[in-house]
Amino acid sequence: MIRTSTFKSLAPSLVLLAIGLILPLFFQTSFQLRICMLILVYSILGFSFNLLFGMAGQLSLGQPGFFAIGGYAIALLQTNLNWPLVYALPVALFACALVAVAIGLPLLRLRSHYLAMATLMFGLIIEGLALRWFDLTAGSAGVVVPALKFGDWQLTRKELYYFVFALTVLAYVVHAFLLSTFAGRAFQAIRGDETAARSLGVDVTAYKLRLFTLSAVFAGLAGAVCGLVTRQVDPSYSAITINISLLTLAVVGGMRSKIGPVLGAIVVVIAPQLLTSLADYEPILYGAGLLGFLVFAPRGLAGLIETRAPKIPVPDSTVKTPVTKHAVVEGSQ
Repeated sequence: MIRTSTFKSLAPSLVLLAIGLILPLFFQTSFQLRICMLILVYSILGFSFNLLFGMAGQLSLGQPGFFAIGGYAIALLQTNLNWPLVYALPVALFACALVAVAIGLPLLRLRSHYLAMATLMFGLIIEGLALRWFDLTAGSAGVVVPALKFGDWQLTRKELYYFVFALTVLAYVVHAFLLSTFAGRAFQAIRGDETAARSLGVDVTAYKLRLFTLSAVFAGLAGAVCGLVTRQVDPSYSAITINISLLTLAVVGGMRSKIGPVLGAIVVVIAPQLLTSLADYEPILYGAGLLGFLVFAPRGLAGLIETRAPKIPVPDSTVKTPVTKHAVVEGSQ
């Protein structure tokens, strides 16, 4: 018998992995590597949004808040307490998880636009704290993030790229794994109908809180990595423009897809760089392109790839060939 190979689903991920590994061979200037690393940062942030909204249908606009918490935590722990990254990063992610649990317990009782507005207010509160808690955050000036070191070894820009790339791959593996597990199917049931999911034995409240917390950790990781890349954390980390970029990323890349956040991140980061020379026409072209995706590619770039990818039939070794009457006769002879 013939079956469709799983290579079809793995091929896009493997291609992106190969491209990510060889990028520093072609883009070697500090600016070019910075752009590549920002794509990785937005990919991790996109995984965060895809888990919560794409998988479970929970429209949370609080991701910039956790993005800022992760960035400020790793900056302050390294500058004020002189903690190395190996201690500062886990503590920063744990802080994001604690805040997510604290606000998730009351907020996740809300649905649809009520949840969106409540989480948006959370992000605005974090932005206000970052601007006005001057003694801790230095206000609009922000906090300088020290260069990444492991002992006496200070990473170069290329080495920093591969460090960020490794974290992105790890985030992708966790993200892709959740999409294909029983928990992923439970989240999909919640997205479809919470009442029906509860009647099937799914603990809706617990699953939503776990996913909200994991999504916050992903957003915090993106913020921490962004701080390492830009060497500066400021209130813009929690600005509403981050939400606009996330929604654009979701539309362009495609929701509920393993590679959608990566494809969306590429467009979100590179498109403004390509359109800067067009000056006043940049917003018009950017908006027209986004509208085109909504109309002609509602599933995003990932949907286009999945529908156009050729099927590769390969023999299925797990399926036994049926034994016919003629085969039995020939064997006996």
